[in-house]
Amino acid sequence: MGKMKGTGWIGNMEYLEKIGGAAGMEKIKAALLPADRALIFNSPILSYTWLDYGAYIRMMLVADKVLGQGDYRIIKEATRHNARKDISGIYRVFFSLLTPRGIFKNTAKVWHQYFDTGEVAVEFPDDKAARLTLTEFLDIPLYHEIAQNAFIAEMLVISGAKNVIAKHPQCIARGDDHCIFEFTWE
Repeated sequence: MGKMKGTGWIGNMEYLEKIGGAAGMEKIKAALLPADRALIFNSPILSYTWLDYGAYIRMMLVADKVLGQGDYRIIKEATRHNARKDISGIYRVFFSLLTPRGIFKNTAKVWHQYFDTGEVAVEFPDDKAARLTLTEFLDIPLYHEIAQNAFIAEMLVISGAKNVIAKHPQCIARGDDHCIFEFTWE
């Protein structure tokens, strides 16, 4: 399974603990598969370590059911929180100066700061739209697009975009040979 940098885990774990408290985290822990529970809760997650991306998505799905309604709202909120946390301080000023197109032009460059596999290509169908094509991430987990779309949409909002709409019409995890992420904004 592909791996995700610990920074992505830390911000989301902070958010889950904030809304669920220690009791909520214990409920998440109890509901996880034993292997995921051991990976996530038996040793500290550090910002520079690489962890199983599938375990991350499974944990977020469990958290969404345990702390929410199972409608993916918790995953989206946690991911937006994480994006805001990642893009703080001087980086927030930098991102606020970028246009939405500038965000996408840099996406391929920063992909490997978060993931150890996959290649991203960007196209611009028009001035207020972008299409990301993800390849070479053969073991990407189902439902990954919930977090991906929320993170990228939040970065677009930080750069000044409004009414961001994200779609994921093709997915490696559903049998396609690549993932497509489509974004439009005002």
